[in-house]
Amino acid sequence: MVKKVVESSDLTKLISVTDPQISPDGKRVVFVRTQIDEKENTYTTHLYHIDLKTGQQSQWTNGAGRVLSPRWSTDGTAVAFLFDRGKEKQLFVLSIADGKMNRLTRFENGVDRFEWAPCGTKIWINAAVKKEDTQSQSYSQIGLVDHKSKSVEFVTQGNFNHHLKAVSHDGEKIVFGLAGNLQKNPHQPLYLYDTKTAQQTMLTEEQGYFNGAAFSHDDSKIAYAGSMRYYGDATHTELYIADLLTNTRFCLTEGMDAPIGDYAISDYKKAVAPAVVWTKDDHLYFQVSTMGDVRLYFASLDGMIFPASPDMEHVYDYNVSRDGVYAVLASSNPIQPGELHRLTITTGEYQALTSFNQKFMEDTELVQAQTTFTTGSIDGVHGWLIKPASFEEGQNYPLIIKVHDTPLEMFANTFSLELQLYAASGFGIFYVNPSGSQGYSQEFATASRDFTYKDLLSAITDTMESADWIDVSRIAVLGEEVAEQVTLKLESMNIATTFVHFPDLSRTDTPNRRIARLEQIVNWLADNV
Repeated sequence: MVKKVVESSDLTKLISVTDPQISPDGKRVVFVRTQIDEKENTYTTHLYHIDLKTGQQSQWTNGAGRVLSPRWSTDGTAVAFLFDRGKEKQLFVLSIADGKMNRLTRFENGVDRFEWAPCGTKIWINAAVKKEDTQSQSYSQIGLVDHKSKSVEFVTQGNFNHHLKAVSHDGEKIVFGLAGNLQKNPHQPLYLYDTKTAQQTMLTEEQGYFNGAAFSHDDSKIAYAGSMRYYGDATHTELYIADLLTNTRFCLTEGMDAPIGDYAISDYKKAVAPAVVWTKDDHLYFQVSTMGDVRLYFASLDGMIFPASPDMEHVYDYNVSRDGVYAVLASSNPIQPGELHRLTITTGEYQALTSFNQKFMEDTELVQAQTTFTTGSIDGVHGWLIKPASFEEGQNYPLIIKVHDTPLEMFANTFSLELQLYAASGFGIFYVNPSGSQGYSQEFATASRDFTYKDLLSAITDTMESADWIDVSRIAVLGEEVAEQVTLKLESMNIATTFVHFPDLSRTDTPNRRIARLEQIVNWLADNV
């Protein structure tokens, strides 16, 4: 069978899976499946369910709108989620027994986040509430919604945004972040709130930015992510442990010179993966961005840390069973769009749970990226080179050099329809993580723009010398400020180079505008390179 080449309209064929949530008994998983509705030019997301024993899948919600952030009740009899019909997100609860959906909130600005109370009859929420003395100013506050009466009781107030992070298993404590204007004051300390006494105490340092907390199963400890921002936005995010019994704190990942969390650049809008997940035996799991991968890592409280998932892939969302036996990963690699996989942690066995993009992969010619390493200003510079889909030995081809300008991200071993489209259009593609990128050492991440620029030039010239199929008279550089500087330097070296900048709306814009952008870029490149 002859496979077809990638087209911009293939965007409508790709299906995204996110937010896997394992049931309390460990036998089922719910997740969110997103696809494009071409007629309505929008994204439709629904709640899906998998029986882990039989592998049977079923769709649990229907109709227009977007389901977000599903969460099982403590007893596994219901799933709560946010539902967005295009105006605001409201909280709904789905009964597993009869499939009935019950709307719990009707806030003007919607609900941002929620967590089940352990009793199962109430749900903690974050919602924007207007101040009593004004009709325009509002702040995010935390409250409790009663499942039956739908009444809301707020427990926070004031001219600050309170961000709900975690609820203890006994229901007696919550963790929240307190933030004002993050642009003026980029700090967010975490606070511990006692639901019985209404007293709050500071859990973290006041000057750092901390996020994503989780209670251990006996509620004696809290794990949370964040940093003291010693290097501003480039500071590695670490994982911390607060021991509530001894009133002590320590950094669990202090000896690991890589940031926790997901810093990968991909076609997909970033999933809101948990910062950390505890198992009942006090082991912890979290994402780490390292060498172009985003992997699931294991840690014990005595400081043992190692990767739990394979390399050469992007784990963009995950969940771990309470007993720590297995994890459900939403993962991708350069020639496979995201799917759910079950990882048996003790054996490393990897089992596919979904195959929504299988037909696209079977019908379409996709090109694997080749890893490259060149000498850099601080460490080796890691990159990828993709040959044109029509590649033939002895022929010369134009090259696209893709540059990212933000220090907060990294190119990664993940699927990109945009890069595959360039390859299908007859272009080679080269992209690297120079000094200043995340996913490597702290020294690497904090490098100056001068080092970034030097690393890019070195990697590009080395690659053009080693890959004899590159037509050095037909080079295009895609990016922003740094990309333009690279273009000027290559031109001074008598390498015919074109610089082009297109706004990168690929992960957030409407489907028709994303497709139009891809077509505009490819057509421009075909006419000018």
